[in-house]
Amino acid sequence: MGGDTFKDDEESSRSSSSPCSCCFSDDLGFKDDVSEDNFANFSNHVSDLRRREKTYQEILQSHDLLLRSSKRKLRQARNEILRYTPGSWSDVKLSDYDVPKMTSIMLVGPKGAGKSSLVNKISRVIEDDEFFPARAQESFGTQSKGGTFFVQEYMIPRGGSASFCLYDTRGLSHISSSDNTSMIKQWMTKGVHHGEPVIWTSDRSDLKDRLIRDGGTGFERRKVNSVIFVINAVEILKSMECETSYARMISTAFNCPLLSFKDDKPAVVMTHGDMLSREERARVRVFLGELLGIPPDKQIFDIPESRDTATTLTICNLLCYSLDHADKNFVFLPKRNFTISKVGGGLTKWIILLDIISIALILFMALASILVVTHNPVSSQKLAHEPEHELLTFPSPRLNNLTHEAQPIRRIGPQRVIGGPILACVEDPESESVPESEHSIDLHIAQRLWFDEGKVTEVEPSFDWRTTRRLWYVE
Repeated sequence: MGGDTFKDDEESSRSSSSPCSCCFSDDLGFKDDVSEDNFANFSNHVSDLRRREKTYQEILQSHDLLLRSSKRKLRQARNEILRYTPGSWSDVKLSDYDVPKMTSIMLVGPKGAGKSSLVNKISRVIEDDEFFPARAQESFGTQSKGGTFFVQEYMIPRGGSASFCLYDTRGLSHISSSDNTSMIKQWMTKGVHHGEPVIWTSDRSDLKDRLIRDGGTGFERRKVNSVIFVINAVEILKSMECETSYARMISTAFNCPLLSFKDDKPAVVMTHGDMLSREERARVRVFLGELLGIPPDKQIFDIPESRDTATTLTICNLLCYSLDHADKNFVFLPKRNFTISKVGGGLTKWIILLDIISIALILFMALASILVVTHNPVSSQKLAHEPEHELLTFPSPRLNNLTHEAQPIRRIGPQRVIGGPILACVEDPESESVPESEHSIDLHIAQRLWFDEGKVTEVEPSFDWRTTRRLWYVE
């Protein structure tokens, strides 16, 4: 376009025959046909032209504001990024979300778009050193056979205080869109790690072998939290003037659903703007906004190859946008429940703990009972080794009632046995009297033992009733 007036834009758009030549074209192709349908299309087209013109002017004004930005504002933006930690810019309860230890930002774009160069620019801005050495290997020339073939990880800032990292990736394939989709799917679902080779199906066999051989392993695989899509502004301008496959490839890759986080699409960086005029850069941003379906003045960042204050502040705005959206799109932990964790979480834990303790006590008591019964000596073995005269001393409380002090034996004539134990004794001159010993058993007790010998067995299995009966026979 080159001009600043809307009239010049319309005239330049009419001079081009390609529908993609200029985003301000108003050639509808119906000429003198003023039917109702064409009139509605004409009205819609006029509305689009006015919207584009408004966005175009806003972009030019924002560029002027950046040029007038003070260094104090730049220091504030840099310090805010340096104070960032994963989740610090989020408004949710972090314990309910999967907060990473380090925020990962992946750079995606075609070959030669300037991804590696963007990594070096970001490093210089954060380190606040214009002469900071380049960290990423940059390629030179459009026909260069070099470039990034492995995923490269760069901690920002350098050292142990890094709070986020950038992942530089290989340029998207211009030949096969399926390669781009499959690789994006692998990155977004399985994560990325340093030294991972990026192999296309169209690569030569010797290149594939080298990538597989030199691929790094053993590095930590991180989940991608944000994506920056890098685009060459010069190639986009060529697509506007004469339709090329570059714009189609950009649109297909950018609109891959896997690159979006919920409803948030990636941030877009437009590079190589230093090779275009200020107006051409504004036109490219408006065209990209319509091509990708994002606001060009808020989500497309113009970062040319320059080190002025406006470019530096734009880099800070890009990082703030990416980190803020990364914190906003944390994944909710399904294993946690808001009601349980806030209201009844403590009570539930104590109930489970008490149940475990109760079960442990029951098992312990059962085991102790088994051990006591197994190792307790049998009373019968103890009594079997005692002398015969000690059998009258009964250990059981019930049998202890059978023993008492010796009493004189009643002798009433001759001894007579009536169907069982001795019920009465009569003095017999020929018989020998039973001496009164220290241990004697009463008549009634002996009778009870005679007729109820089963109870004696129940009380003490080792006590034989015949022993008691033998004590009353006179030798």
